[in-house]
Amino acid sequence: MQVIGRAVHLVLATNSTLRAAAQCFSVLEQALTPSFWAIRLWVLRLGLFELQRAKPLASDWVFIVDGTIALGQHKALVILGVRLEQMRRRGFNLGHQDVVTLGLKILTRCDGPTVQAELEAAAQQVGEPRAVVSDAGGDVKKGVSLFQQAHPEVDWNYDLTHRLARLLEKELGPASWWSEFLTRVGQCRQGCQQTAWSHLLPPAQRTKARWFNLEPLVRWGLQVVAYGRREAVVDDKFAALFGWLPAFEKRLEEARQMVRLMKAVCGIIKHQGINARQVKLCAQRIGQIAKTEQSRKFGKQVLEFLHEQLSHVKPGETLLGSSDVIESVFGKYKALVERSPLKAITATVLMVAALTSERTPAVIRAAMETVGAADVAAWFAANGEPTLLAKRRAALGNLKGINME
Repeated sequence: MQVIGRAVHLVLATNSTLRAAAQCFSVLEQALTPSFWAIRLWVLRLGLFELQRAKPLASDWVFIVDGTIALGQHKALVILGVRLEQMRRRGFNLGHQDVVTLGLKILTRCDGPTVQAELEAAAQQVGEPRAVVSDAGGDVKKGVSLFQQAHPEVDWNYDLTHRLARLLEKELGPASWWSEFLTRVGQCRQGCQQTAWSHLLPPAQRTKARWFNLEPLVRWGLQVVAYGRREAVVDDKFAALFGWLPAFEKRLEEARQMVRLMKAVCGIIKHQGINARQVKLCAQRIGQIAKTEQSRKFGKQVLEFLHEQLSHVKPGETLLGSSDVIESVFGKYKALVERSPLKAITATVLMVAALTSERTPAVIRAAMETVGAADVAAWFAANGEPTLLAKRRAALGNLKGINME
């Protein structure tokens, strides 16, 4: 059992691949060296155990809902749960093992009624939740709305990270100066390479969650302007690469203030939850940071959103304002399976539930004694379809007469 525990921790705690985890036992010259396939099965058995184990009935559950898409037609809808009483004790900045997996469904069609059905199934396990937290994706939002019609006491909180990123996108996205700035940044990245100024290369722009991760790019622009001014750089190549930046300095400073106040608000709400005291603290921080007309306008929009969310909070209550934990779980799951030849949703999606398990020796022992390989296969047969790799082999594997020689 000790070997199983170590193998599970290597995969789930250190983000090691299954093959790397197996090799670790060889490197450490362990007497028992499990195969990567055995480690995979241990992790999936733990995940299924976590998914199926009984959770306590209570009236203070908060459901956190989202879906992840892989290659092909399938989507995994996940419902995590956490109790308000637990967050009052531990804090609202949740880690993977602060939540439990209440629902994990592989779907070919994810619409409002489907999401509603999964929320109802989760409520059957633990009782009607106090609130649901999610982004505003159409399918999830519609499902939550339908669920609320049957459970009018349940409130929906729009995930803080997504909402503030959308507000920032609304401010900067249509701005002609921002489009021009990004174009010049791309040209600068190409021009900087293989030059004496390559150490000032602009940071790469993120493709996902980019509106919440503008800080490195905005900071780079302001720092390069400050550097050139402080050092009084006189160099034709420097001027050609970065001479355009001072024209954007004022706009970048406005953007910096908007990013700073967004980060400040997130730091408060994500760690302390949302209540009247925290919203008041956010208003104070926004007033301290926002010094330009545009940043003050942006700060006002942020406060309007916070007051809207505050309207769901009962006197003396603090609610969860962010679904970051489910995004983090998805991120780790995707990192664990990214080397798969075909990025499809397979039985390995049970790793999502395994990531939220306690993983104590007692829990791991109970999982191994309760759930077997046949149970994992049966769960996937009932919830999934043949994998893309299996379909590929069935379609192409038996063709004769085709070779590359």
